[in-house]
Amino acid sequence: MAGIYIHLPFCSSFCLYCDFYSEIDGREQRRRYLNALKSEISERVDYFAGVFPDTIYMGGGTPSLLDIEEIADLADTLRSRFEIKLLREFTLEANPDDVTPQKLEGWRRAGVDRLSIGVQSFCDDHLVWMRRRHTSAQAINAFKMARKAGFDNISLDLIFGFEGLSDEQWSYNIAQLMALSPDHVSCYQMSIEPGSELASLADAGHYHEPSQEVCAAHYSILQQMLKKAGYRQYEISNFAIPGKESIHNSSYWERIPYLGLGASAHSFDGRSCRCRNIAEMKGYIDAMESNDSIKMRNEEFLSEDDKFNEQIMLGLRKMAGLSLSSLESSRLAKIKPVLDYLTSTGDIISEGGIIRIPEEKLFVSDGIMQQLFL
Repeated sequence: MAGIYIHLPFCSSFCLYCDFYSEIDGREQRRRYLNALKSEISERVDYFAGVFPDTIYMGGGTPSLLDIEEIADLADTLRSRFEIKLLREFTLEANPDDVTPQKLEGWRRAGVDRLSIGVQSFCDDHLVWMRRRHTSAQAINAFKMARKAGFDNISLDLIFGFEGLSDEQWSYNIAQLMALSPDHVSCYQMSIEPGSELASLADAGHYHEPSQEVCAAHYSILQQMLKKAGYRQYEISNFAIPGKESIHNSSYWERIPYLGLGASAHSFDGRSCRCRNIAEMKGYIDAMESNDSIKMRNEEFLSEDDKFNEQIMLGLRKMAGLSLSSLESSRLAKIKPVLDYLTSTGDIISEGGIIRIPEEKLFVSDGIMQQLFL
């Protein structure tokens, strides 16, 4: 098992809160970037060393901005270079206003079988404030078009925890989402990221983050409403109809190897090496065009303590929890007193050799995990 992630950093405009690497779309720059991307695909063909990739994820940026032919060309290049014997999942991120019957048909022909649609809100005034390009009506229509086109695995994204979002509006957003019956739901708390427009507003005193109590209440509403509707929470931010959990994203939490291609993309060899491509399009293109990729890739080798801490952090994000037998014994012994204490306070549940964070404590899970780090 292994995954391939392709970063397509093109956007037609920037969202208020976003700090993902992206650039305003331009035809010539896009052409050069896609050629560079295909060169990197060819260069990295031996990355998995006998492990066969079984998931593809095209993220961004806004992959749905690309022409149908460009998506198909990338998919064909991947299939021709990597030995993909069984593709279990092929996800493409899409903005609602990019979705058309023609694109949906083209994506399916290219092999895409799962869509992740960035709705974020069903309140139009909030969408305008977020600098989103679509309306609530466009989001609903995009979902319905995707269903009609035959997509039976669709994820929708929502954002909570921002100034001006009331409990009633948040409940309305979740109700609107549930009325569509997506297969998967991802929900994230808005955060102030350095370099984003939201950070500038906050610095100028024009935006104030809601209290953690307000955000915790939104998270609890989310958990309760989705659980009642039949969704199973399987990770801190992710919910799914049983059997529709994201295979690709789950590989990150399971520390399964994945290869990241494109500017700012991350890779992990499944053992101790993580690497990141340069988060700058010109530098990425120049490096690939000059056959000098070493200039645009930074490697980090994890220490044994780093790997242990990573296992804790990623394992406890999952509702299934973390097997104690997977942890190195001498390091596990070092954290046992803290682990016993957290179990006694109810912050950790320990059953049958598995530790996990209870549902009602997931919102504050970061603080719980950090106590277990070496």
